[in-house]
Amino acid sequence: MYVLIKIGTNDSRSSEFVSKTKKKLVNKIKENGYYWSKKYNRYVDDKNSGIDGGSGVDYIIDEIDEL
Repeated sequence: MYVLIKIGTNDSRSSEFVSKTKKKLVNKIKENGYYWSKKYNRYVDDKNSGIDGGSGVDYIIDEIDEL
């Protein structure tokens, strides 16, 4: 299982979605203009809102075990 984690300002984190496949989560965030950044090791966008690196909201995808 994979979990999509939203990273906000001050490194606050919350889970957004869970999926059996990573591809579904990647497609979901790519629809909103996010792409993988090697520099930051997370999914970022290019929307400017006064914060360097985009909108201030990034995403990571972590693999988790299913019970």
